[in-house]
Order: sequence, then C-alpha cells, then structure tokens
Amino acid sequence: MNKPLSQEEITAMEDQLRDCLEQDRRHWTVNDVKCDAIHTAKTYEEFADRVAAAHLRPMEKKDYKSKRQGWNQYAKEQKNDYNE
Repeated sequence: MNKPLSQEEITAMEDQLRDCLEQDRRHWTVNDVKCDAIHTAKTYEEFADRVAAAHLRPMEKKDYKSKRQGWNQYAKEQKNDYNE
C-alpha cells in the first residue's frame, strides 16, 4: 500500500503538474483579457480578437534588435534599374 514511487511515476507527475500550471496560467490570462474587453470593446469582433490574442505579448526592443534578417525572410531586397 505504501509502495515508494518510481522515477518514471515522479517524472510523469511533474510533467502533469507543469501542464496543469500552464493551463491555469492561460485560463487566467484569457479571463483577465475578457474582463477588460467586456467593458472596453466596441464590437463583438473586437472583443473576440482581443481574447484570441490574449496569449501574445508585446514585442520588446531586444526582440527585434537581435534579428539580423528582415521580418519577411522570403522577400529579398531587389535592385532594379528603375529605382536608381
């Protein structure tokens, strides 16, 4: 009855706890956005957009300063005779 837990069981419990904590964090993040948007959104579409973007965070200066490539890595800067 009081058999000690194996390492696999402990690891599984830790993973489950991490997942539950992440789900709880997401829930409260979305809930906070909903509570704010319900009073400030002018349309349902605006409300829905804000709730859908609740998981996003604003970009910081370090996020775009460290990138050496452009925002669209597939669009390459092209020179042509017309722009010179």
